[in-house]
Formats: sequence, C-alpha cells, structure tokens
Amino acid sequence: MALLTTEQSQTRFLAIVLPTLTLCTHTLLALSSVLPGSDPDRACFSLLYNALAAGASILGLLGAIRLVPSLVSIYTLIHTTTLSFATIALVNAPFNFGLINPVIPSWQIDENAICRDIDAGFGWDEEWLVKCSKSFSLVKLCVAAMGLFLMVAQWWALMTVRRWGKELRFQRRLMECGSDVEKAGILRDDHVLMNEKSGL
Repeated sequence: MALLTTEQSQTRFLAIVLPTLTLCTHTLLALSSVLPGSDPDRACFSLLYNALAAGASILGLLGAIRLVPSLVSIYTLIHTTTLSFATIALVNAPFNFGLINPVIPSWQIDENAICRDIDAGFGWDEEWLVKCSKSFSLVKLCVAAMGLFLMVAQWWALMTVRRWGKELRFQRRLMECGSDVEKAGILRDDHVLMNEKSGL
C-alpha cells in the first residue's frame, strides 16, 4: 500500500465523502423516476443512468478506501458526465433555453398561473400580478445562482479527487518500477548518460 502524505490523507477523506454523497443522490433520483406520475419515456433512461452512476459511486468509494486508482478514475469519469448535465439543467432553469436534459428531472414553474390563483382568492389588481411574476422570476434566479455556487464547489471537489487518483496511480507505478522517486531519478540520469556515450 502506498504511503500517503498529510495532504493526500486529507484528500482521501474528500474522496470518501464525495462518492458517498453522490451514491445517496443517485439512489434518490433513481427512486424518484419510478414514482407514480413520472414520464415513462424519461423514467427508463433516468433509472438506468442513475443506477449506473450509483454503481460508479460505489466503485469510487471502494477505490478511495482501498487506494485503487482505477476505481477512482471510473467514478470521476461518470460523475463528470453527471455534473455536466446538472450544470446545464441549472443554467437552463431560470432562462428556459429549451435545452434537453434526459438525466436530471426538470420542472417548469408557471409563475403567472400561481399569481392568478393567489389573485383569485384576494382580488388584487393587474399591477400586483406583474409584481408577483417579477418576484417569482427573481426567486428563480436566486435559487439558480445558489445551485450554481454549489455546483462550482462540486466541480472543485471532483477535480481534487481526480488529481488525487492520478497521484495515487503515479506512486503505484513508481513502486512497481523500483519503489522510490530518487531511484526513478537515478535511472533517468543513467539513461541520459548512456545516450550521451552512445551518441543517440
């Protein structure tokens, strides 16, 4: 087993926490796709993809615990795809660009209908309806901005775990080739010296 530095040990904790959270998230998304009222065309694909992502999260968790870089790589690849879809969905939410996102469930809020329902009960005027619609749009923008902030944090965490997995793979290769960074440097210097002598 590779010896980890203090920074790598701290990153390992993140590499354990992140797939645990994504496992819970994809499990809940998979369950939500089979609830009554779900669109059957989207539900099948969403269920399959979230089951795949949950499986990748399990592999990532095992990779972080057992220090297996290949399992961590599988997890980061799948989760990068998922985060890309989720980022598109969040950007699309307040502006309604009409982008298709088959993985993340999407909901369209009709703020005008909600404001009219409220108006029917209280009998407010047209000016109030306009203010109500603007308030809903502002709330959507704030929620999307908060979601994007959390998404940036997830991207940072994912890239940190990905870099940690690469460092782990590099350490393992060094151990297989001769164990030590210094030894690897000596071998490289000897190789350069031999090339200089041979003229190659």
